[in-house]
Amino acid sequence: MKKLQLFLSAIFLTLSFGLAQTGYARTDDYTVKPIIPENQSNKDLGYFDILLGADKEQTLQVELSNNTEQEIKIDVTLSSAVTNMTGLVVYEPTEIVADSSLKYNLKDYVNTPKVVTLPPLTRQKLDLKVKMPNEAFDGQIAGGITFSKEGQNDREEDSEGITVKNTYSYTIALLMRQNDNEVSPDLKLKTVSPSQINGRNVINVNLQNPTMTYINTMNVKATISGISNTDIKYTYSNSMMQMAPNTSFDLPIPTSNQSAATRVSEPLKPGKYRLQLVVNARTDDQGKYEAQVDNKTARYKYQWTFDQEFTISDNQAQKLNDSDPTVKKEKDWTWLLFVIGILLLVLFFIILLWKRRKKSQKEEEEKQALREKIEAQEKIIDDLNKK
Repeated sequence: MKKLQLFLSAIFLTLSFGLAQTGYARTDDYTVKPIIPENQSNKDLGYFDILLGADKEQTLQVELSNNTEQEIKIDVTLSSAVTNMTGLVVYEPTEIVADSSLKYNLKDYVNTPKVVTLPPLTRQKLDLKVKMPNEAFDGQIAGGITFSKEGQNDREEDSEGITVKNTYSYTIALLMRQNDNEVSPDLKLKTVSPSQINGRNVINVNLQNPTMTYINTMNVKATISGISNTDIKYTYSNSMMQMAPNTSFDLPIPTSNQSAATRVSEPLKPGKYRLQLVVNARTDDQGKYEAQVDNKTARYKYQWTFDQEFTISDNQAQKLNDSDPTVKKEKDWTWLLFVIGILLLVLFFIILLWKRRKKSQKEEEEKQALREKIEAQEKIIDDLNKK
């Protein structure tokens, strides 16, 4: 299972050294530092987590420094927090589509220049103008501000389809709330369907957090059992997951245990399946729910259980198996059957011709015997007439 988690994490591999939790980001070229405001909920944090009333406005600041003797330009990008398929919250821009439950997208409530020009060896403050929605709500709006050197935000894809972000970028998380009221999280199972990750067969379990709060310390245990074929069983577990507010993601369940020696996987089988999923969240010594984590008992405040049947069609299975290079391909004997069919057909005609020739030969022999018999009788009659 650790190998699976490493494999899935590799799909999101980047060469970015900036983290949402980083308070002071530095390269040889420039530095980025958030200036923590007075209404910060926790001033020890290295990112913004502000309390601001409904319809209120505020200007946040980030200090940018150019450490070079040349002018540089910094791209500034705003994005709403999302959850990726490894169960990690991402604050930088991604291609993940916003969830249908997202009512307040952070980039709609923050205004900042898209590009900042820094003269050589200078330091300046960047203003981020924040406006809270005019509606009262409990919970958080979560997102991030990403800084990257202009012209270096290119992405390359290697031969295995792993996307590499070839840039130094830094993302500072920005959380906005109107109060400290606790919000109870919720979790929904949306869909279950076969798919592929990086060309490998998986079964995607789409989970949604429709609430304006994080689901922290998620412990996921999933079992997929075959109904049509009871010998099939896939399992997955991960005790270190998290979901951002108002997000959803596809949790990929592997459909085979790939052999390290042969690097060959069993093909995905069509038929009916059953998903059984248990998710615990928010570790709490007084929590009412228990789960085993690394052979130890952990207690959680929340628990969700799901039990759902789904079907994989013949067409889906064949299409995915054909495009998964690790799947052990079943030998196609069609050509051999075709050849055998042709040979049998030829043999049939040979036998048919032989039987016809044999019959014709027998008829000819019978006719010849009859002629000889008639001739013999005619000779006898002639001899009698001569006497």
